[in-house]
Amino acid sequence: MSQGKILITGAARGLGLGMTRYFLRHDYQVLGLDIDKYALTELDEAQLPGLQLVHLDVADEQAVQTLSRLVERQFGRLSGIINNAAVSLPYHESIRQLSLAHWQRVLAVNLTGPMLICKHMSGLLRPGSAIINIGSTRAHQSEPDSEAYAAAKGGLIALTHALAISLGPEVRVNAISPGWIDVSQLQPDRQGAAPSPEDHRQHPAGRVGEAEDVAALARFLLSPEAGFITGQEFIIDGGMSKRMIYPDGPAAD
Repeated sequence: MSQGKILITGAARGLGLGMTRYFLRHDYQVLGLDIDKYALTELDEAQLPGLQLVHLDVADEQAVQTLSRLVERQFGRLSGIINNAAVSLPYHESIRQLSLAHWQRVLAVNLTGPMLICKHMSGLLRPGSAIINIGSTRAHQSEPDSEAYAAAKGGLIALTHALAISLGPEVRVNAISPGWIDVSQLQPDRQGAAPSPEDHRQHPAGRVGEAEDVAALARFLLSPEAGFITGQEFIIDGGMSKRMIYPDGPAAD
């Protein structure tokens, strides 16, 4: 028996692909959106039951609005939305060389895109449904030269609690902020480097995360069991953001 139809953006590669496969295995119907035509074609050729795919740029409001009318006519109500699409490479040039075009594109996809999906799709959600925004621990901590990505993900966390107030009580809105999630086998080219043993050992949980870790939390947050949870951010990073790291040894108290 179907658990309902959910919409996942950025569904054809990386974390989005992992979540798409997970929800299909758990008897959901998935409407997957992605801008990557090659990845969409490869996923479509897999002919996964319950999956429908659409080529879409989430930062294009006209395209999102057109899709919302199509979904309403063909599918009716949705059971949930997962805003996962993102320009996922966090690094860019030094801030002194950061191009305005890069800054604007990252914010357009990573922050404006989720807003547009919620603006035009939230009205299609069944009462009691939920929206999940995929944030990042980089909303709270940074490496050099990652201003655009950090700013967009930080904005997405703020957007989450704003939407929770605006759309409640009919629709709940929460955010999941992953740390290091190994998606090396979930990319179309399968060329990503797998984590090393040391990468796993540095995590207090003993391993790097997997797409299924994020998907399982998303599944719970979409369920009626999470009916009293809204406006929250859930960090899923194997404990890394709680670990003190001193390059030259611990500091004195």
